[in-house]
Amino acid sequence: MSLRNLQRRVAKLEQARRPNLSPFAAIYGSFDAWVERDVLPGIEKGLLDGADMIVIIAALRRWESNGVWDGAYSS
Repeated sequence: MSLRNLQRRVAKLEQARRPNLSPFAAIYGSFDAWVERDVLPGIEKGLLDGADMIVIIAALRRWESNGVWDGAYSS
């Protein structure tokens, strides 16, 4: 096996070990950035219900911290 082939294999292994980004991190940079950019202004403008969004944000944040997105991308 050549050194170049070995480097490619190592790069593939390193890529496979990286956790997948959630859609929030991929699009907005972080979950908190999405909340700041879209959710809070939506609540302030009356477009989103604050009480409902508390529950939704809590559930999505749990998905974010538990790595649910990794399972979604693995198929």
